[in-house]
Amino acid sequence: MKTKDNHNSSFKHVGETGQQFVKPDIEDEISKMKEIRFNDISAIDLILILWKNKFVLFVCMFLTTVVGLIYALTATESFTTSCCFIVKTSSKGGGNLNQLAALAGVNIFNSSNTDPSDYLDKVIQDKNFIEKLLERKWFFKNDSLTIENILKIKLDTTLKNWEYTYFMTKVEKVRKCKLISIRKDAKTGLLHLSSVAPDPQLAYDLNVFTLDYISDYIRNSIKTQAKEKRVFIDERIIESKQALEKSEDVLARFRGSNLMTSSPQVMLEEARLLRQVTMNQEIYIQFQKQYELARIEELDNQTLVQVVKGAEVPIERFKPQRKNVIFLSLILGFMLGSVICYGHFIFNKSL
Repeated sequence: MKTKDNHNSSFKHVGETGQQFVKPDIEDEISKMKEIRFNDISAIDLILILWKNKFVLFVCMFLTTVVGLIYALTATESFTTSCCFIVKTSSKGGGNLNQLAALAGVNIFNSSNTDPSDYLDKVIQDKNFIEKLLERKWFFKNDSLTIENILKIKLDTTLKNWEYTYFMTKVEKVRKCKLISIRKDAKTGLLHLSSVAPDPQLAYDLNVFTLDYISDYIRNSIKTQAKEKRVFIDERIIESKQALEKSEDVLARFRGSNLMTSSPQVMLEEARLLRQVTMNQEIYIQFQKQYELARIEELDNQTLVQVVKGAEVPIERFKPQRKNVIFLSLILGFMLGSVICYGHFIFNKSL
């Protein structure tokens, strides 16, 4: 009897052990089937999921559209305008002057070959230019206001050295707002000057003011270079004149001391001295010509900026683009609602 009971208990124990081995395998198969079902969801199933949860989808799209509409209606409007121009730089005689200076054994600066258009982007970010913007009053919404009032820059007199701090705060604010920007086309050399402002007339006025400032800056830069060149040439004229007079005196003394001699050695020395006089004379004459050209360039008031396309008062705003904002809000709401609906479906299936 005991033997039979032991046999039954052993059989029962083996059965339970088998169930323990079989149960995990079944659970694995079930989980795999669920994964297959989730992975095999078709586009029609997704549409049905969204349709069953259309209220959630509608609420998400409605909320994001309302947020986008509020932003589109309350965001600060921006208007932009631009102009295109080229810089006419003059480098007449620059190569000849360098050759003459090298011939005379003098090093000359190379500033005459500098193109001001290469660094105009730095000029409009400079403190001196921004100070000009801050000093002037601008027409803004039927009123005459300064940039600091338009940009609503707050004054804090509790700071140390508050006047300078406030000034630099205004300068940095103008830089960060990127009211004015300029870029150069590397292929054509065409310069594009753009201005952005919360008012169309202000955007146009900023563009015109900046273009006038650039024109004056380039003219003054070229005049400064021409003046430096003229002073340099004037010094070289004095030196070349002294060298010419010295070589002429040497030639005259040599001829005076060798009037009765016509040996080959004397003739060769005379020819050498004559060449020296001729070279010094040519250097002196060319420096005189370059001096006159430098004076003309220094006194020249011609327009150095040629406008290809002038700025215009913008009619349509640049930002915010309300249609695009609302459209993107709808798409964002649909995507958000779809994620919520699909996540809710997966969560329910996994329970």
